[in-house]
Amino acid sequence: MSRLTIIKSLTIMLSAVFASLAGTAQAAQSTCGVTGSATAAPAVYDPFNPSGLATTNITMNLTRVNTSGGGDTRLVNVYLKANALTGSKADGTSIVPLSVTGSAQIAGTGSNIFFNHAASPPIIAPTSALPSGNPSFLHINFTGNNAGSDTVQVNFQVSLPANLDLNAVQSLAFDAFFVCNIQGGGPPQPDQVGTFPNAIVFPVTVLSALRTYYAGTALDFGEIGNITNASLPGTPQRTNPANHVFVQSSGAYSVTLASQNAFKLKKPGAATAQDEIRYSLHFLGLDRDDSTTPTPGAIAFTQSCQRATLSSVGNSLPVVATLLEGGSGKNPSPTYSDILTVTVTPLIYSDPATTACGTL
Repeated sequence: MSRLTIIKSLTIMLSAVFASLAGTAQAAQSTCGVTGSATAAPAVYDPFNPSGLATTNITMNLTRVNTSGGGDTRLVNVYLKANALTGSKADGTSIVPLSVTGSAQIAGTGSNIFFNHAASPPIIAPTSALPSGNPSFLHINFTGNNAGSDTVQVNFQVSLPANLDLNAVQSLAFDAFFVCNIQGGGPPQPDQVGTFPNAIVFPVTVLSALRTYYAGTALDFGEIGNITNASLPGTPQRTNPANHVFVQSSGAYSVTLASQNAFKLKKPGAATAQDEIRYSLHFLGLDRDDSTTPTPGAIAFTQSCQRATLSSVGNSLPVVATLLEGGSGKNPSPTYSDILTVTVTPLIYSDPATTACGTL
């Protein structure tokens, strides 16, 4: 006699939004080394695009770190890994230096210098070592000894595989691992091994994007013509708790809910209270019915949710409806129904949200 259906083609509104992201690199264990960043228009990575990030060339200014005593970084062997926050989520990335322009001699172009999180690193010491194999490292000999020789331009070829579980960001930062030496400003110094967290920053925007769908069957109470209001407290009538909205996202997201009939099942052409049956809906830890949302089609609530991740687990958001009235005494009809509209929208990069919706 009654059926509540949830719209299966969820209204999904995707927005491309941007926020500023800035950072500084702090030296670790070393007084020499290199840092680099580019200011070119960012490449855009959609984590749900099956093609990933197509090969993109990015020209970066790579600047050596000099000491305050007059010496300067001369030889550097460097390779890249994801920072601690990203970890293995960037595995499969390829960063290939193609050429270097400036006062420098180089070796190792044409090879990937990015290493997966758990991969064995290359042997980069001493600074006189030259790269071999693929992946490998970049060897730079800064040949000048003046300020004009501190920066060289490196043309990198960057590509990302599909479905990386990266956070939505406006730039991708990688840790630089290196061995370097200082020449000038005093007696010769031994090689130094160091790390600059987030030293190499590429202008690659990871979209705040999501994928969502409804998993399950229609929210169906079955035949309720013989159910009385008095029987409901002792024998609640609920829909299958396995029905849920599934979300994968690279960033935080918001969810809104609306009911076409203000949480009432109605027969076609309903005109009186005898043509409608009240119910409540439990979704995202909240309960809504016609008393909380009396206006048909109105937004019942908006919930901001933390990042769901792109993993197969994602966020499963259960949807359970409970009868508030029985069908006994109502005007007969083969179909009583309502339509629920769930809208899932990515949030701006800088909004982390506070609610872990996958636990509700």
